[in-house]
Amino acid sequence: MADWRNVGNWHWKEKNCLVWAKTYLEKQLTGLEAKDGDISAKVTSVESVTGDVDLNIRKGRLLAIYDVELKLEWEATKGDEKVTGKITVPEVAHDTDAYVYEVTSTSSSTAALPLKDFVRTQLTQ
Repeated sequence: MADWRNVGNWHWKEKNCLVWAKTYLEKQLTGLEAKDGDISAKVTSVESVTGDVDLNIRKGRLLAIYDVELKLEWEATKGDEKVTGKITVPEVAHDTDAYVYEVTSTSSSTAALPLKDFVRTQLTQ
C-alpha cells in the first residue's frame, strides 16, 4: 500500500548513514601520511567516529547533514625516535568551515615536542 501522505518523498525522508561514514573515513584516513626531510607522520587508525550522519530528502531535494567527532591515532618518527598519540576533531559538521584539532602524544619528553608539532602543522592540514 502506498504512503499517500508522503507522495514522492515530498515532505521528509531520512536515512542514517553513520555506518557507511565510519567505513569511508577509516579507508580514507588510515595511512594518511606527511613527510618533510627525516620527519614522517601518519594516521595509524581511526579510533572512533561518533555522532550523526544523515541523508534527507525534503521537497524532492537531497540534503546531507552530518555532525561527528573523530578520534584518530598517529605515529611520527625522526631517525630512531618514535612517538605515538591521538588527534581528536571534536566537531566535523556540514555547517563548519574551520575545524579544531586536539593533538596529544603519549610521550611528555622534550624530544617528542618537534614530532607533535609536526603532526599538528602538517598532518592536520
